[in-house]
Amino acid sequence: MTARLTLMRDHGQDVQDRIVHLWLDEEPLGPMRYGDTISRPLPPGTHTLRAWNTLFTTRHTFEAAPGEEVRLQVVHGMTGGARLMVLMLGVAYLRVSFQPLPSGQVTEASEAMA
Repeated sequence: MTARLTLMRDHGQDVQDRIVHLWLDEEPLGPMRYGDTISRPLPPGTHTLRAWNTLFTTRHTFEAAPGEEVRLQVVHGMTGGARLMVLMLGVAYLRVSFQPLPSGQVTEASEAMA
């Protein structure tokens, strides 16, 4: 039985700017814009998700059990002292983060989406 990875980019703290480029286990997964959802089947086991916003790269390693749907929120936003940087310099660096969402089980409907 396969697992499934579902990525959503609709968090309220997302700056809604720039495309985030994604790779799963070093294979291109595609670009992601604000409001996008990407869902893909994957074999059970350990996987690495990589995001690049053309400035910084972020990696997230996760485990996928057979029949599990791993759900992650992709957030492209300011970190730490970024708000202070905006006030002082008028610019800030943006980072991509992955926030786990409650996982579920792969259903026949989600298998059909593949």
